[in-house]
Amino acid sequence: MSLPSTALRVEPLLFNDPRYLDLHAPPGARGVVLAHEEDGRPAATLAGVLDGAQFVSGYSAPYGGIDLAEQTATPGRIVAAVDALVARLAQTGVEEATIRCRPSCHAAAEDVVRFALLNAGFAVTEADLTFTIPLTGVESAETWLRARKRPLRRAARDADPGRVTFADAADWESAFAVLQANRAARGRTLSIDLDRVLAVREAFGERIRLAELRRDGGPPVAAALTYRVTPVTELVVAWGDAGHRLDVSPMPVLVLRLVERALADGLTALDLGTSTLVAPDGRRVTNDGLVQFKRAVGATAELRPVLHRSLS
Repeated sequence: MSLPSTALRVEPLLFNDPRYLDLHAPPGARGVVLAHEEDGRPAATLAGVLDGAQFVSGYSAPYGGIDLAEQTATPGRIVAAVDALVARLAQTGVEEATIRCRPSCHAAAEDVVRFALLNAGFAVTEADLTFTIPLTGVESAETWLRARKRPLRRAARDADPGRVTFADAADWESAFAVLQANRAARGRTLSIDLDRVLAVREAFGERIRLAELRRDGGPPVAAALTYRVTPVTELVVAWGDAGHRLDVSPMPVLVLRLVERALADGLTALDLGTSTLVAPDGRRVTNDGLVQFKRAVGATAELRPVLHRSLS
């Protein structure tokens, strides 16, 4: 069956883009993009980093996975594409393959892709919970806020949003320092440094944004690093407040402004990232405090599994 005339190419997830792969592949490894065609037209691709005989889709990234030219393709066609790509992996000499699956908010057919991968012999080795604010059908940020429960609405009001400005950071070092300090206060570190963020921004331009909140023109009181991972979805890579600078948390206002910006840009979902921690025994466990906040801002849980298969 032929693809529609509009589906002439496969739009890659940002983390599957060759530019991203080239930035993150370690010495001796390389980024690869495997393609499957139908009737001479691209139908699906699988991208990742090949290091020796080890292949990882979603290398140095929260997720990767299979990109489809047509999200509304029948399950049979999607399964056939996945099977073809897995066969290509084996032909490439891959012995061990890992695929970090994306949350479903970034691809309507993601559940079908996972179905195909599991039935192609992949198995779940890790699983995280991520939380996403769905934006389809939301008329405005005010509509979104009215739909929240009273404590969140009150917290947003108490933060006095009229005195707070939201804008792209002019000084990335200063805004990024807010994120670093926020993680340090919780005994953790950011998984990415500013130099790497700036390198990704150099490759992808305005798809990489660092926004900040300032009150009364003072220093940043909160910041959010976001990646436009698809044309219609955005990932909050890191966010946080400078807890020592205000008596009331500015985070509800930060979420409000991120929702407002996303709606203005025509986005369908705002991915708030994972809400899981690694326990001492290696299991993933929920970060209940973070889950509570994300649910309060209207986010819903999605699964983010990591799949693995030996091909040797």
